[in-house]
Amino acid sequence: MLRTALLSLLLLASAGAAQDAPPCAVPSGDLPTRSRVVFVLDTSGSMRGVGDGRADIFGRVRAQLNTFVRDTRPDQVTLVTFDAGLRSRRSFEQPAGSAAWNAALGNLTADGSNTFLYRSVRDALKPLSARGGEVTQVFVLTDGIDNDTREPGRAVSAADALNAWTGRGPLDRLTYVALGAEIPQDARAALQGSSFASGLVLPVNQVPALSGEGLEGGLRRVDGTTLAAPFPAGTPLALASGAAGLSLAAGQVQGRDVTLTVPAGLPPGTAALLCAPPVTGQGWIAPRARQVLLRLTGEPFRWLNPGADRTLRGGEDVALRLRLARGVSAAGLRLGALPTGLSGRLDALPGSREVTVRLWATRPQPQLSFTPTLLLPGVGPVALPAVQGQAGGRVVAAAAGAASSTAPSPERRLPGLWWLALLPLAALLAWGARRRPAPRPAVRPAPARPFLPGVEGIEYREDRTLHLVTADGEVAGVPTPLGGPFDLGQLSRVPHLSGLRAEQHRDGLKLLRLPPDLDVSQGARLLAAGDIVRPGTLLGVAVARQVRAPQLELGGLAGLGLPLALHVTGAHVQVRGPYGAHALHVQVPVADLGELLGAPALDGLRVSLSGRTLLLLGTPAGLRLRAAGDAQPVRIGQPLPAHGVLDFAPDEAAQA
Repeated sequence: MLRTALLSLLLLASAGAAQDAPPCAVPSGDLPTRSRVVFVLDTSGSMRGVGDGRADIFGRVRAQLNTFVRDTRPDQVTLVTFDAGLRSRRSFEQPAGSAAWNAALGNLTADGSNTFLYRSVRDALKPLSARGGEVTQVFVLTDGIDNDTREPGRAVSAADALNAWTGRGPLDRLTYVALGAEIPQDARAALQGSSFASGLVLPVNQVPALSGEGLEGGLRRVDGTTLAAPFPAGTPLALASGAAGLSLAAGQVQGRDVTLTVPAGLPPGTAALLCAPPVTGQGWIAPRARQVLLRLTGEPFRWLNPGADRTLRGGEDVALRLRLARGVSAAGLRLGALPTGLSGRLDALPGSREVTVRLWATRPQPQLSFTPTLLLPGVGPVALPAVQGQAGGRVVAAAAGAASSTAPSPERRLPGLWWLALLPLAALLAWGARRRPAPRPAVRPAPARPFLPGVEGIEYREDRTLHLVTADGEVAGVPTPLGGPFDLGQLSRVPHLSGLRAEQHRDGLKLLRLPPDLDVSQGARLLAAGDIVRPGTLLGVAVARQVRAPQLELGGLAGLGLPLALHVTGAHVQVRGPYGAHALHVQVPVADLGELLGAPALDGLRVSLSGRTLLLLGTPAGLRLRAAGDAQPVRIGQPLPAHGVLDFAPDEAAQA
């Protein structure tokens, strides 16, 4: 009876403390942009009902961990197991549904002896720090009490364990969940004496819902004005934010959602704190005010090519083209973790708001269903369009520079006479090519190739095949036509080679056209249109000017990529790029294609409809239209060619 009375007094004291909860206020300083959950899990045999255990709950606890991770989708999970001290510690990025996380849970066993609880909690908390930009929830799950007698006279207390978390952030929380066991008096005192920890006592054979009432916290991202309510229906709410006009539509949870009033023009990544009072239910010790950090992602980017084929066979790739919102910088962007069998790369030009995320399957995996994420500084992970696997294809090596988390880097430029450094390499490659001719690839439809970054050389081999050489020494073959002109940039999908046209000649490779801002060199000599490259030659390539066509304002055509081509049938015009096409039908006597297409870079490209034929009336400065395979531009008054190419002269465009 005395024990029951003492427990009642403690619960009343806890409830009294709950009434004095601090007001809802956003902490000062930099706020987290990621969420982290740390599970400190008892793996002693008693969790399976062995020894002094009173119920076999380990399998259900393990399942609850997985349910919580799938429902809340934290950015990082750290799984710590213990019995007679720590047994293991593993961290997982974006673990929801990942193979690594599922395997780790599946391999968990509860076969240890003893419960060195305080020592283990101390060792689990000590390395945690808020400096990584995470808001952290810690769950300690055990069915026992501390029985550490390993070092008499140097025992670790409950207060010692909690005080070890010196790197804690202001929104970090810890919950000690006692599974059918009492929380000893010293642990209760330590919980009540802290500012961040609570305790929950559950009956024997009962497993907690870790996203249930009183256990809420962490970080949620809001991509509109509504979020799934982290608190039960009817819970009173308060919202704190430094953004003027950001407020709650209602003062309590109504149904399953929480609705915000969001002012126009709110910067992506704006933070707010959603607060609810502490719980008052039985079994709680030192309940804290419930706080959930919100990050309003808004619309940090616009997807420019929604028609992209995101169903991938082995060896196939997809390019997702994005335009960042104003105020969102490409500096520091990273691609989130990718599953095994999927490689990716993020490409962005310095100072540009347009970003390309390239993903390719390195092997057939029809079971693949994955939503990649883009990590935005100050915002955190933002979901990209999902990709699906498909049966078939082939196994390929991951492309150079591909990674699960890649930051865009400035375009590589070597100053001055950089090509002199390639002379020894050219001689070595030419000698090697003559001694060991590369085998001609089998004639078959070429699969889509991933983007190859940092190309600074072109190798034209003795067998008349072309291979690209990167600054890192990687060599990749290009499917080279044996007859007819071709654009090397289009074949290789390397943007800075776009407009470099050539064809096979009886004496070698004839250069038909070189872009005005691309230097192509053989040894110490710059090449020009009309030059013939002999087999067994290594060419150097470098962007010669600062301004390059991908930085042009292409507006509604940005998702097509560069170079652009016109395909004209009567009054029907189709604009095509490497990543898609856009069609229009001219119905007025005089039309400006730039205005009709919503592409400022084409403003001034005027045509006249004469019968069922389109005639060229004018072109803007820095742009010329020519027939495919023809070096001369179309003159004013001439019909548009059935297959035309749009060439940009960046220096002139910049001055215009």
